[in-house]
Parts: sequence; C-alpha cells; structure tokens
Amino acid sequence: MDCRADLHVHTTASDGALKPTQVVEAAAQMGLAAVGIADHDTVDGVAEALAAGDRLGIEVVPAIEISAVHNETEVHILGYFIDHEHPELLEQMRILKEGREERGRLMVEKLNAIGVKVDFERVREIAQGGAVGRPHVARAICEIGAASSIDAAFGRFLQVGAPAYVPRIKVSPVQAVELVTKVGGVACCAHVGKLKRDDLVLELTKHGLAAIEVYHPDHSKAISRFYLRFAERLGLIATGGSDAHCIPGKLSIGIGGVTVDYSIVSRLKSQAHGRSATLPKR
Repeated sequence: MDCRADLHVHTTASDGALKPTQVVEAAAQMGLAAVGIADHDTVDGVAEALAAGDRLGIEVVPAIEISAVHNETEVHILGYFIDHEHPELLEQMRILKEGREERGRLMVEKLNAIGVKVDFERVREIAQGGAVGRPHVARAICEIGAASSIDAAFGRFLQVGAPAYVPRIKVSPVQAVELVTKVGGVACCAHVGKLKRDDLVLELTKHGLAAIEVYHPDHSKAISRFYLRFAERLGLIATGGSDAHCIPGKLSIGIGGVTVDYSIVSRLKSQAHGRSATLPKR
C-alpha cells in the first residue's frame, strides 16, 4: 500500500476555510495516512484535529508555520511534532495572534481611508475565531465588490507596496527555529524554492533547522530535484505538502495535492522524539 502524507495544511484556526475536523475528514477521504495541521502562528486547531484523527484513524501531525522576517524577506518556519501545549510556545503565539489582530485592524483603516468600506467586525466573522490574516481581509474586500477575486484583492490592496499593506510583527528565522526546537519539534524551512536564500538556510542549520520543504505547489519538478539533492547533501529531512487553504475564489491546490511518503513522517517523529528526550522537563 502506498502510504502518503500531506504535511502542510491550514485550517480556520488561521487563514484556512475548513475547520480542523473538516481538514482531517478531507484527508481521510483522499486516502492519506497522515496530515500536518500547520496553521500560521497558532496551534489552536491542533487539539480538535488530533481528536478527529483518532476517530477517523488518520495520523495528525501537530505542527505550526511561524511567519518570520529576515531583512524584509519573509521566511516561514514549519515546526513538526511540536508540544502544542508548551507554555512558552503558547505565550509566543498569543503575542503573534494579538499582532495579527492589530495588523488586520490597521489594514481595514487604510482601506476605509481610500474609500474601500470594509468592516473589521466582518473580517473577524470571516476568520471564525481564528487569527486574523490578509486572506480574511481579502475575502471581505471581495464581498463588497471591490475586487473580483482573492488574488486580485491581494494585488490591488494587500501585498507589499499596495495601499493597505501593513507589515507584521517581526520574528527572526533564528528565533523561530530555536522556539520550535525548544518545544520539542523539528524545524523546517517552508517552500525553500520560493525563498531563494540557500545561504540563509545554511545559516539556520547551525541553529537547529533539520528539514526543508522540498515538495510544494509553487516548486517545479526541477526545483524539487535541486532541493532534494540539497537536503541529502546536508542531511536534512525533505518534507512536502499542499499548503492548502481551501479558500473559495482563490486558485490553489487542495488537500492531498502534494504529498510525501509516510516514511518522512516516521523520520520527523523519530527526530522529534529523540530531541524531546534530551529536553528539560517543564
């Protein structure tokens, strides 16, 4: 049997459109052996997903995607098999969630100032209790007819240099990697082909980075081959996933659209368990 895993999926806990239980149900319907719940700067969806996984017989990998910045370059750090109840992790995510909320509010203020009358309470409703993100603001923009699609809303109003763009709270990639490892997880650099900063990846390995996301919807086959060799040369685990958000009106791949062999899950789990055995008890 070909056991596959999608190790990069988002839920309503951040900027995905499906609840954690729905994500796990979709993964089970796709015949996946495992799915990684990797929301942006929050682990609020992990407990629900784990419960759904137990019920449906599919392994849920507790994960996170931390949004970091290095000299104005966005660097996303995935953390696999983290202790999602670790107090230090929860405190750092609380700070980031509050920052996302304030960022969303400021973006709405900028939109209103240029005549795009988005209501922040509607943005919060779209977020369904999760951390507010740009996709939620984009959906609100589309609802009032100010953009034809999520992608168009980003391009016109929300990307860097656009009139309603607001920078996020800055966490460095080193801080993100060290936090993931401190709470027992395996740190992975997301979609390295988009990052195009191999020098930075090399530097992060000195701080505990143990994996890179080789397989991603935005990677061509050539890019994936290059980074597979890169990972093998450095002894890094080569992960992959769909980065699915399942947002209506946004062109993106669905859950299970990019997968890796289950052996990658086993390697991540072994690495995390080996590391956690050496961590001080909390």
